[in-house]
Amino acid sequence: MEGLQDGKMAHLLVNQTCMESLRKDITDLQGTIISVFSRVGAVRFPSWKFPDKVSCDLDLVALLERYDFAENDPEFTHHSHVVLLELVIDRLLLLLQSFTGYTENLISEQVVPPYRGTGPSMSIGLAVTKYWDNMLKLGALYQQLTAEKRPSKEETSSPKRSLQAVKSENEPSKRCSSECSESCVTLPSFRSSPLTLSAISGPLRNQLRVSLDEKSAGGANQGSRSIHSQTIESCPEPCDACRKVQDSLREVGDAVISLCNGQNLPSSLSRFLEMVEEKLNQKSLTAVDLSYWASEQSKDLSRINKHLQTLVESINPLKKELMESEKEKDKLKKQLETFENRLQEEKEKQKQQKKEMGLLFEKKNAESLQLVAVLKKDKEDLHNRVVDFRKEIATLKELLQAQEATIQDLEEDKSHLLLERDLKMVDKEEMIKLEDQVRTLAHQLEVANQHLNWATMELDKEKAKVESVLRHKESLQAKQRALMQQLDDLDQQCEQLKASLAEAEDAQFVMKENLKELQQEKWELHRHLEEQQKLTERVEQEKRTLELSASELGELIQEFKEREQLLVSFPDLHIPVEAKIESTGDVLEDMGKQLQANNIRISVLEEENVRLRIAVAKMKQAMQQETPKIVSPTQLWVQTVANHAYEDDRMLLPTEQSVFLEAEARSPNKPISIGSAARSRSQHGSRDDPPSRRSSSRQRPKPFSEEAVQKAVFTFSCEDAAVSAYARVKGRGRGLGPLARCARNQQK
Repeated sequence: MEGLQDGKMAHLLVNQTCMESLRKDITDLQGTIISVFSRVGAVRFPSWKFPDKVSCDLDLVALLERYDFAENDPEFTHHSHVVLLELVIDRLLLLLQSFTGYTENLISEQVVPPYRGTGPSMSIGLAVTKYWDNMLKLGALYQQLTAEKRPSKEETSSPKRSLQAVKSENEPSKRCSSECSESCVTLPSFRSSPLTLSAISGPLRNQLRVSLDEKSAGGANQGSRSIHSQTIESCPEPCDACRKVQDSLREVGDAVISLCNGQNLPSSLSRFLEMVEEKLNQKSLTAVDLSYWASEQSKDLSRINKHLQTLVESINPLKKELMESEKEKDKLKKQLETFENRLQEEKEKQKQQKKEMGLLFEKKNAESLQLVAVLKKDKEDLHNRVVDFRKEIATLKELLQAQEATIQDLEEDKSHLLLERDLKMVDKEEMIKLEDQVRTLAHQLEVANQHLNWATMELDKEKAKVESVLRHKESLQAKQRALMQQLDDLDQQCEQLKASLAEAEDAQFVMKENLKELQQEKWELHRHLEEQQKLTERVEQEKRTLELSASELGELIQEFKEREQLLVSFPDLHIPVEAKIESTGDVLEDMGKQLQANNIRISVLEEENVRLRIAVAKMKQAMQQETPKIVSPTQLWVQTVANHAYEDDRMLLPTEQSVFLEAEARSPNKPISIGSAARSRSQHGSRDDPPSRRSSSRQRPKPFSEEAVQKAVFTFSCEDAAVSAYARVKGRGRGLGPLARCARNQQK
């Protein structure tokens, strides 16, 4: 079919009659354009076919001679046909543009058209919309003018009607005939008739204009002569035949109008009857009105005829479609029977599947119960492990409390140790070696604290994992309940399937979806079980790591006990004679161990020195902020010792004060670095060194490296166990000197 249509189109494109009709259309359009140009002037716009030229300047004669029919050259004829079609579009676009210019002149009320330059290139859609906008403006202007002219017409028609009434009284009545009825139409009757010149068709309009011009000219030439005329008001009564004919016409017209309204068709006769009934007030019609009635009625009848033809044309294919639909109906009945048989088979299959699903559910339920029992056992094991970890943490906390008690004992002996350190002067090289040993011991203590913190963190993680396992177990139980609920829903849906065929099909679809969901949940349960197994393996691995860390902590505690034993065995050399000192018998070994114990004591004394300096800085700052009315404190120590402390306070430099302020900003639980105190001491000099050594240390500061500072971190929360052993050897009841008591009061 498409090939035949293409062949027909190609034949029409090279047909000579089509070419001649196109050429004729172009010439007619050009003639109309020239007539419009005579009123509007040349409209200059770019051509649609040749955009580089002005459309009104195209030489159509040369184009028509060039593109003509050629018998022996069908390709050229095809091209000529296309060019002529494009020229038709070009001329139509120019005609629309000229119409637009004419309407613009009418709206602007310009008698002489203005000069127009070459306008912009315009598409067909834009030209059409512009022309339609101008037509709307012109229509609105026309309606406004008609609304203004109506009151003036009514005022001029009233005196003329009074004159015609006077003339009709003086004239005798005449008989009714067709000639008299035709002669009744005069100029006043036209003015009062509902048919205006704008509503009458072309030929009638021309005839009326000619008759009006003749009568107006005759009235002007024969002004003094009386002319006998009749108006609609003075027309005699019509005969019975005319009345019956008009009544029958009205009945036929009403039938035509009702038929048009029933078929949703526009009716020209209805508009005419509305005008006649308003103007003539149910009087008889004139001959002109009857002729116009007949023309409008013929239009309605032709419209009804066309509508009937279209209905007949549309009914024939509908009949064919009805026959085809009946055939399809038979086919569908057969298909319905086959579907019913299949549905019965599907019902039986579903029953079997339901039984199989029940068995599978029982198996899965038993497996889930076994899994729940296994999970309960794992939960109890984890709970026991948590209890063991808590006991270990409690023991570690007790050890920390014991170390804090030893630290407090050391604080009581602090002042006495300061006095003893003043008496002991050690060489600089030995001090450097001792500081290195102190750093190593502090680093070891810090590592032990980190291991302890890590163990507590791991215990918290284990608690969180146990809680997550419990939550997972609850979610599995909720899913099991959801599965039971879904099985109950499936039973209800199977019962509803037996009720009706439509519900059975819907339930079948729902059951398939539920089966898919059950399979998905089954795979999810398998996956959750695998994840649970992996979690248990991870918990076992973490348990092993915790056991390893606990063993390492036990080794560290053993080392700390050995150091404590060392301090107990080798106390301070400057002790009373009555104190008993344990000895191994080997002098070199005893001296080495004594050296280690002294290193520990030196580190503790240096730390106490730093704390005392911080306390002094705080007191000085508080004294500066207080008012001068504060009473000076009572002197509780010897003058020489006070002078010595005053000189030590004066030795504090701004940089050392900044170090103390930074230490003050820390919380009591934060670690205080020995490296920072040692660095400040190396920069600004020790309080116990002589002035010459302090000046030399100020001139040549030796700051520690970053690695040494990082290794020398020391915390007050967990002091060395060896220091506590030393405090126990020294005794708690020993009396303290006045300087030590003063330092402790200042620290409080």
